[in-house]
Amino acid sequence: MRYAPLLLMAAFAATPAHAADVAYSLASVAKGKALFLSNCTACHGNDGKSQVDVISDATDLTEPLLYRHGISDTDIETSIRSGRGGVMPAWGSTFKPDEIAHLRNFIKSLWPEDKRPKTTETAR
Repeated sequence: MRYAPLLLMAAFAATPAHAADVAYSLASVAKGKALFLSNCTACHGNDGKSQVDVISDATDLTEPLLYRHGISDTDIETSIRSGRGGVMPAWGSTFKPDEIAHLRNFIKSLWPEDKRPKTTETAR
């Protein structure tokens, strides 16, 4: 049993503790897309353009110039975690920090190519 603390530490090390620990990569974008398609399309649509009749005030995620609360990693993560304006629900109790980061990365992948960050795979 003397190795139990080491196993516990290894389990926590495998999952980033903070959303910022998740790099913008193709794998992260794919994980974020799966979460988005399962949880966010009712308001933001499958393509993130928010052209759905249910919520008229949802942000078009494909155009960062339209974001009302900022486009930094922290701004996007805060919107996901805490919600915005009484319309965007808070997802902080639903998603882990790394899942919020994957969602953030998927959202950024929807931006026009010249505004997207480079993935870790293409930045080399």
